[in-house]
Amino acid sequence: MKTIKSVITSAFLLLLCLTAQAQWAGEDKEVLREEDNSQTVSIGVMDGSSDKCYEWTGPHIESVDTHQPVIIVNPQDAEETYICTRTSSCGVEQDMVKVKVIDTISIVSVTPLKQCYNSGDNLALTDFEIVTKPAGYQSLVHFTPTQVYNNAGASEEQQTITFNLTYNGYTSTKTATVNVFNEDLGLSTCTSVDFHKFIESFKTINSMVEKAKGLSDKLNSIAKNASPCSPDFHLVVTLPQGEDIHACCEGKEIDGFKLSLPSIDANLGIDCYIPTTLSIPHVGGLQIHVGAAIGVALGPMSFNFKRECSNVTIPLGLYANIAGGVQVFFGDPDFFSAELNLVGTGSTSLTWVVGESIKWNPLDVNLKIQGKVTLCSFYTDEVDYMLFTYSFFK
Repeated sequence: MKTIKSVITSAFLLLLCLTAQAQWAGEDKEVLREEDNSQTVSIGVMDGSSDKCYEWTGPHIESVDTHQPVIIVNPQDAEETYICTRTSSCGVEQDMVKVKVIDTISIVSVTPLKQCYNSGDNLALTDFEIVTKPAGYQSLVHFTPTQVYNNAGASEEQQTITFNLTYNGYTSTKTATVNVFNEDLGLSTCTSVDFHKFIESFKTINSMVEKAKGLSDKLNSIAKNASPCSPDFHLVVTLPQGEDIHACCEGKEIDGFKLSLPSIDANLGIDCYIPTTLSIPHVGGLQIHVGAAIGVALGPMSFNFKRECSNVTIPLGLYANIAGGVQVFFGDPDFFSAELNLVGTGSTSLTWVVGESIKWNPLDVNLKIQGKVTLCSFYTDEVDYMLFTYSFFK
């Protein structure tokens, strides 16, 4: 029975010693040479046990205590070897580690990972596959320019990017060429698309616009005969324009088109000049002026259709204003009149970009004095003075 235990114990200790023969000196290391040769690197592997003794030998050891599993060295030559002698229950063993000092680094190759860019795009180091010798020092590479432009004004232009890696006074240089596309093409270099007829083909839109204008005219006509107040409806539709574009999308060359719509503006208001008891027919008098309006402005909108890189920006503005003041006149208001109003305006807007959440912009509020003096329809002078302006919900 003791023999069996002894065999098992011996086998376990042998397995333990074989396992322990892993590299306790650690993996081979590389370190960049400093200008004053002050480069240091740690070698060895932390053990955590207290039953082993270490002794390091080799050139240029920085650590005062060479009996630790991990020490710091200051290698000077191109390659230096350090030996670690370890004493444990397994006996006396040795392991070694090599440290290489890198004097120069060179760029072996640069390969673009994207086929193309749009004019004005920023370049990133990750846009290129960079191989250095020794390997792994891509982060030390610098390149110019960092932003590409299509300077030729043509649809496509090749641009050369220069990559430099300077270390210890030695500079390694490589170049790579990328294609840069120009989205903002003039009429001489691309096919312009006029969407005027396209929009006009929607008879319903035109019909609605005409009906709205007709309704506004009728309301004005009725109101002028029945009261001192005149409603006003205003609608402006600017038809869109577009052009074909040759661009870059996700690093690939694509064809698309750009559509822009300057604005659609509509508002509904009411204007009242109410006579007071101070008015004397055919002589002059005083009128109270009140007015208010609400409106909406849609645009300018932009649509860029470029496959998965398509984007749409749609701003929508809402605004309201209220005015109150007095008008003094003699004889006919066209002969002489002077008007002074206090006008308050509030406006806000939201912007939506495809793929992003709707963004509300601040509420802008302002208060101003507006005035106008007219004499015989020949002389007119206006006053427009801002009293207060502030943005809420910034």
